[in-house]
Amino acid sequence: MSMPTDSAEPGTVGPSGVAIVTTAAASAVILGCGIVTGLIAARSLGPTGRGELATITVWAGVLLYAGTFGVPEAVAYFSAAERTGRERVWTTGVAIAVFLGGLITVVGWWLIPAMFSAREDAPVAAIRWYLLLFAVPGCASLCASAWLQGAGRLRAYNISRSSIHVINAAGALLLFAAGDRSVVHFAAVLLIGNAAGLAIAVAYGPWDRFAHAPASPDLARRMFHYGFRVQVGNWSNAASVRLDQLLLSLFAPAAALGLYVVAVTCANVLQTVPGSAATVMLPEIVRQQQAGAAGASVERWYRRALWMTLPGAAALAAASMILVPMLFGDAFRDAVPLVMVLIPATVVLGMNQLLATAFRGLGRPGVGSTSELIGMLVTVGALALLLPRYGVFGAAAASLLAYTASHLYLLRQVRPILGGGPRNLFVLNGDDLKALFGALHNARLRLTRATPAPGPRIQEPLR
Repeated sequence: MSMPTDSAEPGTVGPSGVAIVTTAAASAVILGCGIVTGLIAARSLGPTGRGELATITVWAGVLLYAGTFGVPEAVAYFSAAERTGRERVWTTGVAIAVFLGGLITVVGWWLIPAMFSAREDAPVAAIRWYLLLFAVPGCASLCASAWLQGAGRLRAYNISRSSIHVINAAGALLLFAAGDRSVVHFAAVLLIGNAAGLAIAVAYGPWDRFAHAPASPDLARRMFHYGFRVQVGNWSNAASVRLDQLLLSLFAPAAALGLYVVAVTCANVLQTVPGSAATVMLPEIVRQQQAGAAGASVERWYRRALWMTLPGAAALAAASMILVPMLFGDAFRDAVPLVMVLIPATVVLGMNQLLATAFRGLGRPGVGSTSELIGMLVTVGALALLLPRYGVFGAAAASLLAYTASHLYLLRQVRPILGGGPRNLFVLNGDDLKALFGALHNARLRLTRATPAPGPRIQEPLR
């Protein structure tokens, strides 16, 4: 069954295509700012200082991600599914987020010293204070932004999520201009960006109506029920994506972790397209599922995101040999081989994110959670085998193995749940080519602020 088309000006790709382009642009801004921030931190702090900064921040990020209990994903889903009750979804989600943020802080405050008990040089106090100032605004920001995503308010969503990284980059530039080489000051910049992101996301909330829609215990129960099914995957994903950095922070020299973080930063550029597609796709998949037309839609999203990502992966692999030492400094030249391993891993990770989001939109969050659990088991086994012998290269290889295992499971669920086959996921058709070229054409026009020339109407927008 084909997807319904949207009205569009001649020569453009319609509202969904515009949403993809603008969301991809916001993701590109986020990744660009992340590279700028990471580049400045690397040049200012060196491999050792960059590793120390990662040690301070990675634990707070993992604890937050593992302690949200899937509530941000539940907020996005219910915001899309319950259009008449969105204000109550907002108030309930934010109230839960504040509570969970406090709980994460208490647990982390006790856990962090225990985890670093074997290292006398660990910055335990800095990690604890960073968590204290990060957890509550971070959790609330995730839920407030998720509400905007589910409500289809993608412009506000993109502004709120990108503002964090823009402020981070601006703060890093100020530190660099001032000649500041303090790891603590760089961490403080990240906290300021996190707080600003929360303020902006909340400002876009339904302030004119939320006072008449107080938090609902019944809705909270349903959100937790949905979120718990997602959270198994979140815990597993936190292990798969961040266990390598956590273990490196505990057992490897700070300089080795600094090299690894730079390699991850470079490879993460490839998540722009699948991450943007997943963002735009979620509310639409919810609507398509309610209309009984979700299967073909998911297949289209997958193959178009995949074939827009693969050329970028090839280009990044070719460019990284020159760009990494040129941008980050010659001290990070040893990160280039890590980038080569992490590029295919990141491509697979992005497609995992897209499929897991699609299954959540179908009301099947357990599928993504199971895939993440499989990935976590592979991660633990691969790290135990490879990390002691190969160090950071073993960690990169473990990521590739784990993401691939998760992806194979997700692909096996496509046929029984969606009714399609591998060809529908991987082989482009004529409509796909029209949509892809139309999206590129539309992006060029927007960048040059040109007026679209009259031409054939593209009936199949980029979805």
